[in-house]
Amino acid sequence: MAVRIRRLGSSVTLLLCGLTVCPTPATAQDDTIGGDGYVHVAPNGTVLGVDPYYPTDGNGGYDVSHYDVALSYDPAARFLSAKTVVTAVTTQRLSRFNLDLRGLTVSGVHVDGVPATFTRAKEHELVVTPRTVLEEGATFTVTIVYCGRPQAEYTPRGWTGWRTSYTGGAFAAGAPHSATTWFPVNDTTADKATFRVTATVPRGWTVVSNGVREPGSATTWVENQPIAPSATMIGIDRYTVQESTAGDTPVLNAFAPGANAGPLAAKLPEVLGFLTGKLGPFPYSSTGGLYVPDRLGYAHPAQGRPVFGAGAGESALVQAAAAQWWGNKLAIKMWKDQPLPESFARYLAWLWDEERRGIAVEQRYQAAVRAADPAFWARKLSDPGKGREFSVSDKGVLMVHALRKHIGDEKFFAVLREFPEINDNWNQGWYDWELYVAAVADMDLKPFFTAWVDGTTAPTGFLD
Repeated sequence: MAVRIRRLGSSVTLLLCGLTVCPTPATAQDDTIGGDGYVHVAPNGTVLGVDPYYPTDGNGGYDVSHYDVALSYDPAARFLSAKTVVTAVTTQRLSRFNLDLRGLTVSGVHVDGVPATFTRAKEHELVVTPRTVLEEGATFTVTIVYCGRPQAEYTPRGWTGWRTSYTGGAFAAGAPHSATTWFPVNDTTADKATFRVTATVPRGWTVVSNGVREPGSATTWVENQPIAPSATMIGIDRYTVQESTAGDTPVLNAFAPGANAGPLAAKLPEVLGFLTGKLGPFPYSSTGGLYVPDRLGYAHPAQGRPVFGAGAGESALVQAAAAQWWGNKLAIKMWKDQPLPESFARYLAWLWDEERRGIAVEQRYQAAVRAADPAFWARKLSDPGKGREFSVSDKGVLMVHALRKHIGDEKFFAVLREFPEINDNWNQGWYDWELYVAAVADMDLKPFFTAWVDGTTAPTGFLD
């Protein structure tokens, strides 16, 4: 594997962020106002409603097709100046709509090049009133100019979003929220869009983000495959960059000062070889990772380029890579569905450990079942509760192995590979998955799902 090492950088220029008075939006009829909170609708037309855990996440009335973010960052001042252009299509007649943006000072908003009025509401709402009503089915652009010191958001899982590294740099990644801490967005996994970011940083500093570098630019990154807001990432630091390939997929790894993760990153081609054998071709145009010396609560499986902190090991690498299929290619509908892809990504790490390290999956499963107490089983996989959606994959991974034993290897490994494959760039939840698995297995699996997925006690009868 040939490896090239280099450092990228450019000069720094800060954009000016002026302040304006934020006028009150004009009064509009209800049917012309985009909803606060994305309303999910099942394929059969059943209205599922907003996300019960985060009901104000996302917005109604439009679908985003592209984000174009141009930013300037001064690491010494920890100050961000930026302009984001959002391209979207209306799904209803709109006289007012919202975007999600946490903190930061907005100095101007234009809709289709015309100044629009705007105001801020609640924790993260940017409410925009265009000068003229947008008709249903219209393509439009929103240009937002803003600045400030981005702030991370604390969740039960740890800090997410924009963080200042102790190296002096910064990085942003994480779920359930991340993008809103540094650019305005329709913050729902159900509204994926292509993504481009151009950053101006000090000379000697490097910018890393999703996708690939734009030809001829060291600081512009383009992700041409739709991406959920929570799967975006950016890093700004004095990175050492290594470029190579894994099969036909370009690999770019970036190491912040003090991140001694070269041996871990070197395992990625082998990991991808293992995973493509189980799941099919890698779903994105490039891969790699961002490695920082900061302690993170977990590896952030950002699309194509996960973020790893100090102490990340082989299992974290495999699980983050597996999440590119089970988590990004196949994304969730609502956050209560998060245990589904995460449990499968974790199980793929178990399969890796069995094949490469000789740790038998069945023995691992039996040991975990013996150690489980009533509190362990009391957590409901299909609805763990707000703030706990990332904390039940230890139970979920046991469910995945129990399913394998229940339906047999042939049907199980078909599910493992084909469910992300047939749902490429789609959003699915527990209900959709259960219907699919039952069809593949050609079995009545309702008792299994009731015991394992919806149950809050030990799934007696489905443990052996």
